[in-house]
Amino acid sequence: MKIAILTIATNKYISFLPKLIDSIEKKIKFEDVTLFVFTDSDDKHLSNKIKVINHKITHVPHPLGTMMRYNYYMELEEILRNYDYIYHLDCDMIVNAEIGEEILSERVVVLHPSFYENKNPHTFTYDRNSSSNAFVSYSESLMGVRYYQNCFQGGSSTEFINMSNKIIKWIEEDLRKNIIVLWHDESYMNRYMINNKPTLELNPGYAYPEKWNIPFEKKIIHLEKKHTEIRSF
Repeated sequence: MKIAILTIATNKYISFLPKLIDSIEKKIKFEDVTLFVFTDSDDKHLSNKIKVINHKITHVPHPLGTMMRYNYYMELEEILRNYDYIYHLDCDMIVNAEIGEEILSERVVVLHPSFYENKNPHTFTYDRNSSSNAFVSYSESLMGVRYYQNCFQGGSSTEFINMSNKIIKWIEEDLRKNIIVLWHDESYMNRYMINNKPTLELNPGYAYPEKWNIPFEKKIIHLEKKHTEIRSF
């Protein structure tokens, strides 16, 4: 079983990487794990338990950095096809509890911590711009659709690559029309999952905000940070 974990660590986000690597070493219970670090840094981060591969990219300002993540990932498409499962994991997260085969499925998503109790789908933060490829209508919201966080998401290599290439196409089309969707990569991923129903929904404990108190085991913690500071050049 070959598992690829993909993360982007450019500019100031590189400071989060050592903690992420340490947590993956300790808590992810697969024998063959490779962490692909997409970075503008020349620093080498080593591990005794997992393989760490750096892939050099150019840092671009927010929100393009997050919108372009699938473009970066598909630069290694042929290599990633050799893995059984692929997961994106934000660099500013730590794996806090053991994770193993319970995350294995074709299309894996995490229920958003802000909306897991919400009974009114009109409040879900889908992109509502009807000109965008991420558009979700209010009528679709009423069909029992859930809203997903995109800091941890993945699935089989075939499904992840198919999704990535579709989202790349959608983003390129929207950028040509000068459209920036509401929640960037997350908006496109949610649109994709409406079209292609997830095969596994993980609870919000797999994207647990560090300072929150919600009734789930803290499997993966999203670290607190000042967004304006960390995103600045």
